[in-house]
Amino acid sequence: MRWTWVRAMVAFVAAAAIVPASQPAAAEARTAPAAAGRSAIYGGGPFYQDGQGVMDTLRSSGFTTVILWSIHVHDNGDLYYNDHLVVSGGKYVGDAGWPARLRTLKQAPTSVNRIEVSVGAWGTPDWEAIDKLITRDGTGSGTMLYRNFLALKNATGADAINNDDEAHYDVDSTVTFARMANAMGYRNFTLAPYTAVSYWQGVKNGLGGLVDRVYLQAYAGGSGNNPATWSQSLGMPVDPGLWSKNGSGCTAGNSPAQVESRMRSWKSSAGIPGGFMWLYDDIKKCSAQGTAAAYARAINTATTS
Repeated sequence: MRWTWVRAMVAFVAAAAIVPASQPAAAEARTAPAAAGRSAIYGGGPFYQDGQGVMDTLRSSGFTTVILWSIHVHDNGDLYYNDHLVVSGGKYVGDAGWPARLRTLKQAPTSVNRIEVSVGAWGTPDWEAIDKLITRDGTGSGTMLYRNFLALKNATGADAINNDDEAHYDVDSTVTFARMANAMGYRNFTLAPYTAVSYWQGVKNGLGGLVDRVYLQAYAGGSGNNPATWSQSLGMPVDPGLWSKNGSGCTAGNSPAQVESRMRSWKSSAGIPGGFMWLYDDIKKCSAQGTAAAYARAINTATTS
């Protein structure tokens, strides 16, 4: 995404320091209805560090998909969740309580029915590292790349890998990696484009139905993207995403009402099946301008009515 993991962690620390939990927001989250649409939310540091509380917020939010952003791949195959080492040597080595907390996301009562792990970000060499590891070792079950992503799947319970490549754009290594991931149990492979249409076309064509969702960035560098155009280019409808209220004084970004309006327009013009929000870290920081439940309701309402 158009935001580095370093900034994400800074935003998380700042938010934790200045924003107390609000009773009204907590009450809204507890009473949020079960989701009737298809809505996803990306999140960084809070999804790892905020304990069970954030899992319970997500379960009652109305969001149907939680995307863990972001996994970073080092040259030796080690996997980091932002700046936390979580998998090394084929074993999960992160916070011992994280896998159990993630498992609660799908435990009833909950709106969440899918978890994805996102790989890459703006300004990171993760997909380049994947390419190098595949070139050096291949994708057999004994390779470090295979063993580490299998350990990641077992720890997170992820249903899919989300490709947030914003730099390397190599079709062959991406397709090879996706097939490896599918062989170990990741059911799907999703795309998060904002530019480089030909690369995403190549990946989609190479993987066919393994790609079941496209999360089109319609903010920051992708603010001019048209879901209808991308749907035509990729041969499938896309789920566009918007940036929640963020920045100094929470004056930048979109309110829940603005998200609903944009999503309704795209539903009419492009037949979008759902949408996503970027970024839970900012929603937490700017909760007075819109809670997770309010943003989920905006997407679900706009894309199902």
